This record gives sequence, structure tokens and C-alpha cells, in this order.
Amino acid sequence: MVQVLRKFNLGRPQLFAGLMLLFFLAQCIWVASGRRLSDLEYDYIASGFKPPTVEQSPMASPFTELAAASALRALSAAKKIVPTTMRDWLAIPHPVLIRLPFICFGLWLGGALWWVARRLFGDQGGYVALALYCMSPSMVNFSSNIGPEIILAWSIFGLIYTAIGMAHTIYAPPRKWIPRIAILGIAVGICLSTALWSFTIVLPALGFMIYLSPGRRKEVLVVFLVACSLGVGFLLLIGRTVGYTGLSSHAGITPRLSLELLRSMGFIFADDQPYYVLPILLGCAFMVYGAWDRSRYFGNTAPLIASYTTVLLFALVPAMHIVEVPLGLSFAFLFIGGIAADLFETSYGRKLSFVLAAILGIKSVLGMSLLRGWIHQNTR
Repeated sequence: MVQVLRKFNLGRPQLFAGLMLLFFLAQCIWVASGRRLSDLEYDYIASGFKPPTVEQSPMASPFTELAAASALRALSAAKKIVPTTMRDWLAIPHPVLIRLPFICFGLWLGGALWWVARRLFGDQGGYVALALYCMSPSMVNFSSNIGPEIILAWSIFGLIYTAIGMAHTIYAPPRKWIPRIAILGIAVGICLSTALWSFTIVLPALGFMIYLSPGRRKEVLVVFLVACSLGVGFLLLIGRTVGYTGLSSHAGITPRLSLELLRSMGFIFADDQPYYVLPILLGCAFMVYGAWDRSRYFGNTAPLIASYTTVLLFALVPAMHIVEVPLGLSFAFLFIGGIAADLFETSYGRKLSFVLAAILGIKSVLGMSLLRGWIHQNTR
């Protein structure tokens, strides 16, 4: 085992996870290179370069605009230092380079999911959660597309699990709080600067912290208020960078009950439609969770609550035009990984692992066929 960094070892589990993430990256590059930029993607890029005096769109998302413009800004700077022979190649950037920041967020979310799942459920639970993520056509699609969804999925996942980690740290000496408070503040800030309605996500995060901190709840409130203050400061900083006031449209923070709200609760069916492998796996996990007392603990319950709560909160505001599917999927993958890890510890664990590996292999093949069809649909 090779010692890479202090408190981090690069061994077989990390290498295996890295190979899965490389597979995810290859899919993202394949999809990003095979599709033309959509009108909406051009709008986000243009918004990142607009003067502060230009009227904001109702769908304004300052962090998305900043990320969308960052690749072109980096390429523009690179033209000044690269050899002349490469400047013509950079003059018309490849779609992959333009979408690269969003691919990075997708990889980052996959890495975060693996880290959390492995800490909670061990190697096998981590493998299952990460495999579901890397074989998810929806996560590949949103990671290889310019839009706020993958940034929100990453920042909300980070917000929830940094808050949970902070709740455990609250029992440590105050000097150890500072790094987690800073990370929590950045997560809040990225959420807010991607979609202002994300302020509602702090409520379940705070609920988890209060639940996990009996006897230290006053300290939890103080820490959370400090983190939220940092998040608002981050929002103001990003807003000033792209000329965003946050007042472009009240519709973006106005909840509205509709039939779409109920339909959004079936977000799990959108991942590999029309094959529905993931809904079958989630249905089996639900049955185990309901029938087996051993599987009903906080590590399994928290992602289940976070998944549906996040989708519900964002579905309440259809005027944001944000697809809720990727916001809930990472938590659903974590829930399935936790249930699978519990089942692997039973006498049927070995047989179940082979069955699940076969199902994941089938899901991977079906997912690739869905991605191929999606590419062709957007290149005509």
C-alpha cells in the first residue's frame, strides 16, 4: 500500500474506485464530444460574459454562468502562451473543453459519493453506490452538459454530509470546528449562487445536525449561523463577479403546487427509462428497509430522506426550470449502497454480490445504448 498523503492511503479500494470514475469520465467525454451545444448552453455562456448593466434572465444562475464562461476564459488566456501552431486549434474550442468544468463537477460528485459511502458502509457499500453513479445515464448526461443541475447535485450532497460531519465534530474542541465551518459555508454559498431557492436545503441539513447533537444544540445553531453567513458572503462575491443582484424574478423563489410536483416524486424512473433497472433495485431496497430492523438506522435513513426532500423542494418552484432528477439520484445511490452492504453481511451475501454484479453489468450496457441514442438525437 502506497502512502500518498498523510491520513490517505492509495490501495486496492481507491484504485478500483478510480477505475470506475475513469469509466464515468470516458462516458462524459464521449457524450460531450458527440453533441452540439444547445441554445440554452450558449445562453449560459453568454450570461457569463454579459456586462453588469444587462437585464438578468429569470433563470439567472450566477455560479453556473461563471463556470460556463470559465473554460473560454482559460482558453483565451492559453492562446497567449501556447505555440503558434496550437492557436488555430484553440480558436474554435472543442465542445469537450467548453463543457469541461461541468464534467469536473460530475467527477467530484462521484468521488464525494464514494468517500461518504465507504465511510458509512465499508468498501462493498461504496462500490455499489459508486457503480450505480458511474453507470447512470442521467448523471453522465448532466455532467456533460452546461447547466446548473450537476453543480446543485454536487453542492447539495456536500452541504448535507458536511452538516452531518459537523454535527459529530461539535463534540470536539472548538479549534477543530473551523475547517468544517468553512467547508459548510462554501457549500451553502455555491448552492445559493447556483439557485437562490437552495436556501430551503439548509433546513433539512440543520435538522440532521440538531438530531445528531443532543446536549450541544446551542453550539450547533451558532456554528450553522456562522456557516450560513459565510455562504451569503460567497453569494455576494459571486454575484458581484457576474453582475447578479438576485432580484431578477420573484418566480424563482415562489413555490407553486401542481401536478408536476407529484410526477417529480418518480424521478428515479427517469434514470434508465424505459428499462427501469434502477427503480427495481430501489424497490428491493425499500422492501428490505421496511422488513428488516437491522437496516433501519441513520446511515440508511438520512440519504432516503434527503433524496425525496431535495426533489420535493425544487419541484415546488417550476419557474426555475431545473431538472430535479440528478439532485436526488446521488442520495438514492447511497441508500441502495447502504442496504446492499447490510445484505452482504448475511449468509446470502456472496450469492447476492454476484447477482448484483450481473445486474449492474446489464445496467451499464443498457445505459450506454441510451447515451448513444441521446447523442444521435442531438446531432441531427
